[in-house]
Amino acid sequence: MKLCSYETQGRRSYGVQREDGLVVDLRALLGLGAPPTLEDLIEAGLDLAALAPRLQGAPGLDPATLTWLPPLRRPGKIIGVAINNRMGQAAAFRPFADPAFFFKPSTSLVGHGQPVVVRGDYGLTHPEPELAVVIGKAGRAIPEDQALSHVFGYAIINDITSPGLKEKDSIEIVTPPQATGGYSDLLAWRQVRDADHARSIYLTYHARSKGSDTFGPMGPWLVTADEIADPNALPILSYDGDELVFEDSTANLTFSVQRIIAHVSAYMTLEPGDIIHCGTAMKPAEGGRYRTLTGWDLARSGRPMAIEIPGLGRLVNPVVVEP
Repeated sequence: MKLCSYETQGRRSYGVQREDGLVVDLRALLGLGAPPTLEDLIEAGLDLAALAPRLQGAPGLDPATLTWLPPLRRPGKIIGVAINNRMGQAAAFRPFADPAFFFKPSTSLVGHGQPVVVRGDYGLTHPEPELAVVIGKAGRAIPEDQALSHVFGYAIINDITSPGLKEKDSIEIVTPPQATGGYSDLLAWRQVRDADHARSIYLTYHARSKGSDTFGPMGPWLVTADEIADPNALPILSYDGDELVFEDSTANLTFSVQRIIAHVSAYMTLEPGDIIHCGTAMKPAEGGRYRTLTGWDLARSGRPMAIEIPGLGRLVNPVVVEP
């Protein structure tokens, strides 16, 4: 099933796309006592397949008339996987042995068709096209071979990132020459170029660069897991306006969806409605105008950006540049 959250005539609801392309209001279909949001529906564990016979006779809404909301508006956690692409790992002095994670706040989420706002003081800001996994069944220390049984569904997410803000939230700390232990020992893995560099500790904080308002476009659909045969073999196409600029696949992720779920759940409990976005699609399209994602500066492009994943739909968001 293709599920969505939307607003129409001043009312927020959630629905399912019928075979004729129209959206049926699931909240209205379920009637009194219906879960108020799609995340509540997921947590309630309702049998959506049992609703299928009731969809045909229900009123349908034209998707073009809807104001799209992110499918899940207030998930408990939005967990990103850092540099989870073989191209990125190949450039690393020490590639990750396990998935590394960061968080985005739920307030960063916006729906399909809604603008991404880039302010002048942000500096370089670029998209990161990714597959989002939505958890349907809670779990901790989930075995890798059972990980997909905890997935409710999949969606497209755009992990907007501002290296300009990241630069402002980075610091170099130079330890005293006599310092031993602590950070110095923990950073012994680095490629040290000279004695002074050995004393430098670089710290970067990602809250603003990853989590500013509108930095998490998601949707338009949340597609239930039964419709996706293999989340590790999905093409991801990225467009600047109508021009294809990146053409990649989840097959190029360093760590699989199963590995990601197993690893993160070893440290934090996953709950229904949690979102994990799995890593950036970063392979340039043949003849595309950008050789790297950092070359795609949203403030300079000015064109809407689009991400397509077959089976999950097409997420399009305009860009608004503010002074």
